[in-house]
Amino acid sequence: MNELTLPITDLKTKVEKLVTSHQQLKKDNEQLVSEKQELEKTIEEQKETITGLLNKNQELVQNKEEEQNQIVSDTKLKINELVQEIDNCIALLK
Repeated sequence: MNELTLPITDLKTKVEKLVTSHQQLKKDNEQLVSEKQELEKTIEEQKETITGLLNKNQELVQNKEEEQNQIVSDTKLKINELVQEIDNCIALLK
């Protein structure tokens, strides 16, 4: 009987260690799943931020191009006005 008690006790100890290990691994897994969800949330927030910044950058580029086009148009109009004034002055001199 003593011969059976020792292996059973040894088996019981091993099973208890296995159960303890399983519980610890289960807790670790839950923690990792939680961390993963937090990281995925952070990634989504950063993707939204990047998208917003890209859109804002595109708007700024378009606004700058429009401003430059307006400056060019205004400059051409001013040059035309000056040319007309010069033509008028030349006409008066003749």
